[in-house]
Amino acid sequence: MSNHPRHLLIVEDNHSLRQMLTWEFEDLGYQVTATDCCGAARAACERQTIDLALLDYNLPDGCGTDLISDLRSINPDIQIVICSGRTNGHLIDSSLYRFEPKPVTAKKLHDLFEAVKKMAAH
Repeated sequence: MSNHPRHLLIVEDNHSLRQMLTWEFEDLGYQVTATDCCGAARAACERQTIDLALLDYNLPDGCGTDLISDLRSINPDIQIVICSGRTNGHLIDSSLYRFEPKPVTAKKLHDLFEAVKKMAAH
């Protein structure tokens, strides 16, 4: 990682999972902002610079894929991973984001973010 912590936005409506991911990513050196819905995620991105976003697919006020264009309009370079227990093809096949099926560990997501960062640098 760079000299400053990368800022990660976690959008997950399950409180326990959101808290666990927050703690794990903070332990990995990330600055974390965690929200439970699309509206709060948009507001967070407008207030601060977010480098990475981990989005649940099923959210109370929409789905994670609904957020992609909004987040990219605020920060075109944001790296996005959608996490879901659903593995249907329309989630997996996208050049706009990466997909990771649940359950997933913070370490696996960290490795995925690092791989995405390296690909974007080339």
